[in-house]
Amino acid sequence: MKEQNKYDQMLFGLSNRLQRILLFADKVAGEIICEETDLLEKIIPQTFEVMNRVAKFSCNYVRRGR
Repeated sequence: MKEQNKYDQMLFGLSNRLQRILLFADKVAGEIICEETDLLEKIIPQTFEVMNRVAKFSCNYVRRGR
């Protein structure tokens, strides 16, 4: 019985340590996502601007071709 209790306590301790690590991992993942989101906030408007210019150029090209 003592042997089983020893292993149960080890499992409980491992679970507690794992929870502490996962909480830290969630925080780090959240910071990484925020950094990536900041980059996307800058890139997405620029991408749409380029797409808009290409569309306007293409439409003008087709109009002039007729």
